[in-house]
Amino acid sequence: MGWHVTRSHVLVALSVIVLFGLFLQLDLSFRFTDSRGSDSLLGFKLGIGGRRHSVWDAPPRHGYDENSPLSSQAVTVADVKVKWGEEGAPRTSVLAHAPGWTVLDDIYLFNGTWYVVTDNPSSIPLRRMMISTGAEIWNDQASISRREPTEKEMRIIFPSEANRLWGHSVSRVADTTFLVNDPPQFLDHYYHFAAELLFGIWRTYSSLDPSINAAGATQLPAPARIIFPFVNAGRWNDYAKMNSFLMRAIFPSISFEYRNDWNDRIDTERPFKFDRVVIADRAAAFRGPEFAKTWRTASEAATLGGSRYWWAPVRRNLLEFVGSGTKGKEEINLADYGVGIEDYDSEEYGGKERALPGKRGGSVQHAQQRAEAQKTWTPSTPVITYVSRQDWGRRMLRKKDHEVLVKELENLENKYGWEVNIVAMDKLTRDEQIRLAARTTIMMGVHGNGLTHLIWMNNLNSRATVMEFFYPDGFAEDYEFTSRALGVRHYGWWNNESFTYPNTPPVAYPEGFQGNDIPLDGKAVAQLCEQRLLVDRVGGTNE
Repeated sequence: MGWHVTRSHVLVALSVIVLFGLFLQLDLSFRFTDSRGSDSLLGFKLGIGGRRHSVWDAPPRHGYDENSPLSSQAVTVADVKVKWGEEGAPRTSVLAHAPGWTVLDDIYLFNGTWYVVTDNPSSIPLRRMMISTGAEIWNDQASISRREPTEKEMRIIFPSEANRLWGHSVSRVADTTFLVNDPPQFLDHYYHFAAELLFGIWRTYSSLDPSINAAGATQLPAPARIIFPFVNAGRWNDYAKMNSFLMRAIFPSISFEYRNDWNDRIDTERPFKFDRVVIADRAAAFRGPEFAKTWRTASEAATLGGSRYWWAPVRRNLLEFVGSGTKGKEEINLADYGVGIEDYDSEEYGGKERALPGKRGGSVQHAQQRAEAQKTWTPSTPVITYVSRQDWGRRMLRKKDHEVLVKELENLENKYGWEVNIVAMDKLTRDEQIRLAARTTIMMGVHGNGLTHLIWMNNLNSRATVMEFFYPDGFAEDYEFTSRALGVRHYGWWNNESFTYPNTPPVAYPEGFQGNDIPLDGKAVAQLCEQRLLVDRVGGTNE
């Protein structure tokens, strides 16, 4: 029996064709599930009336400006080469510079030598103020000469020379790189790493974003890597591993490259263009005028512009990493540590409101920043922390004077209800050390590494104070400069005599400086605590 086409068959066929045509008009998009999940159990997404995006399409970056120092653009596997035509290689830009601290965009590395490509060599800082040979730092003339850079360390060239060396393309190293161009000599010490290197390199990088607010919000892209060309893996860590702890807490996405990795790049015999490099060079900082005054390398970086809240992102990230320490409630309450709260000099206390970033313009953005920074806040109970060295065997108070100081501090606790802590920092976990320092209003102790924790204090609290005990006539700039750079008031002590900036004595290390017979008037120290917490006007910080 043959098959005959009927009217019903025709109608069904026409209906199928029409439906298929309508279906083609729909924007049917199938894509694999991305990191944010899928709209269907099958891992496909159906969209109607829009452009179909491939899973490989990078989403548009809203407001991206490739010329902005704050921009960060997603890099794909295909973005491995930078190519150019007759215009020549991308020129190197100097975004920030102080002796020993420099931010450069589009800088090239070839056979272990850095190349600055420019049409105007006179616009580039002196090479010796940016970089050194990485040789160890000693004060004899031969050592000083060995640190002087040559064209082996850095060359400044015209685009035509770049074309001659590399042709019209180089490999790209994307995002921000921190370059620590130092020997391991000082890196494995907590103070030198945290309060000089980290302090200085972040101060330099943060100068690119004057909009950083009290909550630590910043537009700066996180650094992608940190390179130690002259250091073997592990040689930059201190005995307590606080240095590596800080880096992984504050910059969890950062990768580490050491001497062998540096040599591997050289071994390729190929040129690389780095999107951005923040150079830290201790020997170059030695050549600056501020270092000559303070003997602190980070003092050069402190001359750069930026937000007064420049340290807030680092402190916030670290506190969020260590958490509350309370089981079942690990997330820390940042407000308890003063994060995002501006303790400004109000008229109520007889002071003047501190200038906030962007206050001159009155834009909506700056108004929002000021509103956020000036949340109503009642400071919590003051915390006094005495960092004791009495069991260290070096640089200790006289036993009787230590006991008197402890008794006087306990009297303050009983009289005012203030929290007093007598601690040996090495007896606490890293988390405990950081949380305690971040809560501390007044930190005190004999000159020593434990005072490095002052960098985690709430520097926006105008009562924040550091008291450092010296052998009479002795003085070192380490913690005085660091306190002042953060806006924290620092007092040095010689027995019953205290001094503070700008009336600080010259640096001196008399016999007895490192000894265990350091005298101190504990009652006078307690009286200064009362003055700082009860009498001094709000705003008594080192402005």
